Formats: sequence, C-alpha cells, structure tokens
Amino acid sequence: MSYVRINSTVEYDPATNTVRQDGQTRPAGLAALAFSTVLEVQQQLRAQSPEAPAGDIPVAPAAVVPQLTASGAPLITLRATPASNPWNYSGPAARNPYYMIPGVPLEDGLIKGYENWFESAQVLAAGSSGAGVAYTMRVVTAEGAQEALRLVQEYVPEATLEATVFGAQGGPWCADKPTYYVALPSGAQLNAAAILDSYYSRGQGVTALSDLMLRDELRWQTGNPGVGAG
Repeated sequence: MSYVRINSTVEYDPATNTVRQDGQTRPAGLAALAFSTVLEVQQQLRAQSPEAPAGDIPVAPAAVVPQLTASGAPLITLRATPASNPWNYSGPAARNPYYMIPGVPLEDGLIKGYENWFESAQVLAAGSSGAGVAYTMRVVTAEGAQEALRLVQEYVPEATLEATVFGAQGGPWCADKPTYYVALPSGAQLNAAAILDSYYSRGQGVTALSDLMLRDELRWQTGNPGVGAG
C-alpha cells in the first residue's frame, strides 16, 4: 500500500481506497472523493514551482488578527493578492486571511468565532414549544450560509441559497430552525454546514486542498469538468 497523509492522524491509500488511522484500516467510502484530491494538490504545487528547494521548511504566516462580525462570527476580508508561499499557489484560498501554507500543521481554534457560523436546531414534536425534543442537529446561521455561498460562487457564480425547515410540510416532527443549502444550476443542493466544515477544516484554517476539494465536488455535482479551470 502507498498511503498519502491527509492530516496528522489520517492516511489514505488511493490504490485500495482505504484509510489508515490509529493503526487501523477501513474503507474510505464517500470520503475518497475528497482524499483523492490530495494527490492532485501535490502535483499542482510541484508543477507551479518545480525549482522550489525540497529541503525548505515551511514557515507559518504571521498571526492573523481576527476580524469578527457583530455576532462574533468570522469576518472574512480577502487579501488583494495571494499570500506568499513557496509554491506560488494563487487559488482563492491563498487570498483568505486564514490560509496556511503546505507543511504547517493545522490547529484547533485558529479561526476565532468559527462556531458562531453554526447553531443547534431542535427537532420537536409538531406543535410543541420545547417539549418532546427528538434530537438536535448542527446547522449554519444566515451568516454562515452567506459565507458558504460566497465560496461556491468563486467557481459557480450562478449558485444561490435555499433554506428548508424539516417537517414544515407536515408530519409528526418539525425543526425550529432552517437548514441552508447552496443550490447549483444543475439542481444539486450542497449542505452549507458541510461546505464550511470542509473548506475551513472545521475551524483549523484554509489550504490549497480546500480549493481543490470544493472545486472537484462542484465539477462532480454539475457534471462540468471545466468548473474552476483557468
């Protein structure tokens, strides 16, 4: 097997479509779509700067001064130019204030206020007001949904936001908050919470892989291999 390291604890073998974590292996399943792009990231970075010395030790960017909205959620102000990095990567992620260059370990809590993009929705017995809670689910706020839409519109400008309330059309259960989706012209819907968690590494930062994972998902969902090209 030939494993590719995904993060500090997970390795992926594209030949067998398996994941190795904590000494155990398992099928990669749906995660394979995202994991397989690691290979392309490595290839693209090397192609963009083949002369970069192999022995260079990546240096973390200067500490980010957090900018927050009134709700305490991250205020994403894009750089005018891509952040400097040894491989000259210039995709959308490189303009994000939380961009981390390859080789710098991602850490929890880098993005201050990240969880304020999310909230808990309760699924209640229809007609109740707090009693009969079946379960809770993590959903994005309206602010979080707008950021998810902005990320997708980097590649699919025609994308729009949609919100649905579980159980609103009838049934024994109903959520007390909406679930937001980014709708594509193809008719596909992407969960806004999943977009943010994937792109921002659950609050640990943004990398070139963030761009490639999102771009490749959009290519698959739209059936358009030209999404993000050029």
